[in-house]
Amino acid sequence: MSKKSEKMIKKKHVLIVGAGPSLKRYWDKIDDFINKNDVVTVACNRINHILTPDIHFWTDKYRYKKFGNEINKKSRVIFYKGFPEDMIRLHWSGDYEVIKYTMKLWKDRYDDPKDSRFQIGSVRYSSELKRFYGYFRTMGALSILWAHVNKASKISVVGMDGYAYFTKEELKSREGSQHCYGKGFSDAIGSPTRPSSLRHGPDKDKKSDDFYEISVKKDIDIARTLRSIEKYGAKFEILTPTVYKDYYNPDILNIKDERDIEG
Repeated sequence: MSKKSEKMIKKKHVLIVGAGPSLKRYWDKIDDFINKNDVVTVACNRINHILTPDIHFWTDKYRYKKFGNEINKKSRVIFYKGFPEDMIRLHWSGDYEVIKYTMKLWKDRYDDPKDSRFQIGSVRYSSELKRFYGYFRTMGALSILWAHVNKASKISVVGMDGYAYFTKEELKSREGSQHCYGKGFSDAIGSPTRPSSLRHGPDKDKKSDDFYEISVKKDIDIARTLRSIEKYGAKFEILTPTVYKDYYNPDILNIKDERDIEG
């Protein structure tokens, strides 16, 4: 880990900025929070259409190819170690850092106390190898662990809504979105799945149903990882509406989740 990003967040209040739709919806409150607090903003993948983060992680190759041209030179950029140099240079000519972590998927048995492989997905950091271990389905979760390891004094999170915060019907009708850009199943944007295939064609319903089930599974896996990060010692709270209710604090930004109110 380079000294630059480490020094930027050590003993600082870090604000992890995810790309969920709440980032756009509540931006005025979030922007006011940033301006009134001495925070270091740490963002993940596409975000520059809303803010220029102090530290910018790029770990999704598909989204980097599509949106990497939006990176601002004012940000300190950190790429996943697996990015080839020629890919990085498609959009970025400046200095950068790298982050090393395992890319594995959760299996239900790993979360079963009766299974021999229980807790195999627990997060940890090797200072010797400078590598993060765990099952990370989103850079937001890894950013929390990264900030904790690098001794942030406080960790707050916005825009980490979850991929199935909106119902399948809301995403199908495009009344909701999975990101602060696009509509409906926006997680398909910049991915191997063509977004149009979820809206058009004879098998569109099956494809969108399958895509939603994958989104639900992602949220379950991320919740497991967040629990592991908490057990590892990281203290954090999510300030915007989210499916990860155990970490949601609506009082900081005075945002009440309308779904809870309706319920």
